[in-house]
Amino acid sequence: MAAAVLIIEDDPLVRQFVELVLGQAGYNVSSVATGELGIRALQQSRWDLVLLDIQLPDMTGVELLRLLRRYQKIKATVMMMTAKGDVGTVRGAMEAGADGYLVKPFTPDDLTRRVEAMLNPKPKVEPPAKPEPSSFEID
Repeated sequence: MAAAVLIIEDDPLVRQFVELVLGQAGYNVSSVATGELGIRALQQSRWDLVLLDIQLPDMTGVELLRLLRRYQKIKATVMMMTAKGDVGTVRGAMEAGADGYLVKPFTPDDLTRRVEAMLNPKPKVEPPAKPEPSSFEID
C-alpha cells in the first residue's frame, strides 16, 4: 500500500510540482493551501507524511506544527519545506517538532530521496559494547 502524503503549501506551482513528482513516484498525494484546511485534512484522514510550508497565509507552518504536536496528537512524520534555510529557521522548526527539513528550490530527485528517507528511516546502529574483562588484575 502506497504511503499517504499531505502537502500544506500556499504556492500553487510548488503544490502542483510536489503532487506531480510524488504521484509519479507512487505515493497517494493530497494537498491544501492553508493551515486551516491542513488541520481539517489531518483530522479527517491518516497521513504517513506531511510536507509543510513555513509561510502560509493564515498561520506559519511552525505554529501549525506546534498545534499538531501539542493538541491534535498527530503522529505523522512532518517535513518542513521553505526557501528559508537559515540556522534560526531550521532550529525553530526542529524544536517545534519537525522530523525533517527541505529547502526550496529542490529537484524532483531531491524531493523523492528526502520523502523516501523520511518514510523509511534507517535504524540507528549502536556501536558494539566493549567486552568486560574476564578478570581483574593490578600491576
